Amino acid sequence: MNLKIAIVGAGISGLTAGLSLRSFGFDVDIYERGENISEFGAGITLSRNATSLLREIDIFDKLANKSKLPRVSHVRNYSNSKVIATTKLTGMLAADRRDIVSILSKSFIDIGGRIHLSSEIDKVCPKEGKIFALDGEESRADLILACDGIKSSLRENYFDGSRPRFTNYIAWRGILDHKDLPDFEGNKNINVYYGPGGHAVHYPIGDDGKINFVGIQTAENWEEESWKIPGDKTTFLEAFKAWDKNLIKTFESSKEIYKWGVFDRKQPKNLINHRLVLLGDAAHPMVPFLGQGGCMAIEDAFTLALLLKKNPEDLSLALSVYEELRLKRTNLIQRLSTLQGRFNHVSNPLLVLIRNLITKGFISKSIEQIHSYNSRLEVENKIN
Repeated sequence: MNLKIAIVGAGISGLTAGLSLRSFGFDVDIYERGENISEFGAGITLSRNATSLLREIDIFDKLANKSKLPRVSHVRNYSNSKVIATTKLTGMLAADRRDIVSILSKSFIDIGGRIHLSSEIDKVCPKEGKIFALDGEESRADLILACDGIKSSLRENYFDGSRPRFTNYIAWRGILDHKDLPDFEGNKNINVYYGPGGHAVHYPIGDDGKINFVGIQTAENWEEESWKIPGDKTTFLEAFKAWDKNLIKTFESSKEIYKWGVFDRKQPKNLINHRLVLLGDAAHPMVPFLGQGGCMAIEDAFTLALLLKKNPEDLSLALSVYEELRLKRTNLIQRLSTLQGRFNHVSNPLLVLIRNLITKGFISKSIEQIHSYNSRLEVENKIN
């Protein structure tokens, strides 16, 4: 059965789903409301649970050519950059989001996928698989994949009516040159700094010596209409003034700083509404403290594509297994990500000591448990 599949949204989840499905021979259209396919200029890390799937659809090498492959992650003290714990990494990829989206979209088109730009989907009919664009165009598909991000109107209108919620975190982000990094061993790997009421991370991206950095602080509210706005460097530096002076100097070297409120969304009870399916941030947006938001989107995309490949004549079976597997997995990762934020920001001196001992003793094991997940094996174990 040559299923016709429509995807709403050309972000990482939509493009990965499109590429996976098209690689398996399905007829795929992606509808993107923007005039072009673009992403905010920021870094992203993809761990082995995602990159192993990118290898299966023959896209990993293309991405790796425009990325860095960090082998180590260091957790450091905020005030002096002293290493608390070190973890070896395998299969990790660190890149500029713009490169990821560009490569995914080009590869999708190269194998016969279709992307419809300036095509905003106004409403759908989940039972019949009908899609209605804002410009009046109507089409039909066997499945409609809602990959329209954390603000997903498809989820709001056809699932639980929920809205994104502020998590009491504000993120500051910038890109700088590797020459501006603090001068210590391991500075070009992934580095995470634990501090009171905040944490920071920096890692290399792309192929031109650039470094992505993020500073997270706890905040009571977020009043800006936009979630990504130019940030005031003075305000940012003031928030982190008690941190390692060399680290602050590094942050200060960034020409532009952006900030946004970190939002998530309550997990839905269902990912399926007849022919309409939730993927990625439309289903399970989470705080970024485990670096798993993009990874979960890729897992969603591959899992659904593989299930449809194995069960093209039985959509109800494929969709029910997808829902069962992905709700279990993403509920866990969303909870762990939330807990990680609290863990990172401990300020009580005694709890800091305990936190650091736990980090030193168990971080490698906990990271391996997350990164070793294999979507293909989960699918095969479930349906065989």
